[in-house]
Amino acid sequence: ESCQLVGGLATPSIDVCSQGEDNTCEAFIMEDCDYKGTAVLEETSVTDSHSCQELLETIGFAYHAVYFTYSSKSHTCTFYDSDDMDCASLSGPVLPKYDTCTGGASSTAAPTTAAPTTTAAPTTAAPTTAAPTTAAPTTAAPT
Repeated sequence: ESCQLVGGLATPSIDVCSQGEDNTCEAFIMEDCDYKGTAVLEETSVTDSHSCQELLETIGFAYHAVYFTYSSKSHTCTFYDSDDMDCASLSGPVLPKYDTCTGGASSTAAPTTAAPTTTAAPTTAAPTTAAPTTAAPTTAAPT
């Protein structure tokens, strides 16, 4: 199952991010991340990633939390005091180039998921030209 661990900031919402446009810098997803912030809250009674994110938005300030992760396997919502992370993988579109979006590796991305993204290899085709055509004018019979 993909997306067993989802994480992100309080805003924008997971739904907004998942509806992001393809071929934009926002389409890149960090994967297999090691979170560097301190876990300041771990809650096991949260039902899904949307609820975890809403909880962060609602009470995160009380814990000085800025980032959440939600494990659908253990139903655990964890708040962190930082969004710093080291990620082993990155998925996203062929274009734009990742380096043009960030100037290099970045650890502050929109909510992240472990969903793989596949992209087709660029293709090139030889240009084609067709000779111009002319057709004799036609008239329709009156009806």
